[in-house]
Amino acid sequence: MTKMEFWQLMDVFRKDSNGDNEIFLQSAQEYLSSCNIEDVCYFGGYLGAYMEAVNECVWVDMACKVINGYVSDDTGLYFALWLISQGEEVLVKSLIDPDSLAEVPNIPFGNAEFEMLMSITYELIGEEMDIDKVSSFQRECLEIITPDIHYKNNDKYGNYEYFEEAMEDIPNVLPRLIERAASENFDWKNLYEF
Repeated sequence: MTKMEFWQLMDVFRKDSNGDNEIFLQSAQEYLSSCNIEDVCYFGGYLGAYMEAVNECVWVDMACKVINGYVSDDTGLYFALWLISQGEEVLVKSLIDPDSLAEVPNIPFGNAEFEMLMSITYELIGEEMDIDKVSSFQRECLEIITPDIHYKNNDKYGNYEYFEEAMEDIPNVLPRLIERAASENFDWKNLYEF
């Protein structure tokens, strides 16, 4: 499976699900269960590689705070999975311009998470492959996607001394996304403390 095929599948699953994570997951599992084990491993490898590229990115964490009202290690990861499920264009653009997420249709404010996506290939791979082999697929996929990954200000973590400083800078970094949240009657700022 190529990177392009991975994203084509994600697009099909997203369109078929119409925003319902359970339907997305079911479609993906049905499709992947008919694939050979190598393609399943590549699908999992690309998903893991993109998770690694997105996870703990300060720009994504800021967007998570505005869209979900809170961010933590777990919720940041589940938001990253939701972000990946939105497709390549949305994901790649959001890393360099997180405020572009204001343009995404049908944002489920307060609930933009997709925890179950990370387990999509585990059952299918089963015990047929050892962990080193599975990890080698992810490393290969990470090498393939790395040239496509660019972050705002060329820095995954921003130039912040601490996390709270980044959260305080949200109004300067994400004005359109904040406006979108307000238009959806979502009070991102006062839902939870960061």
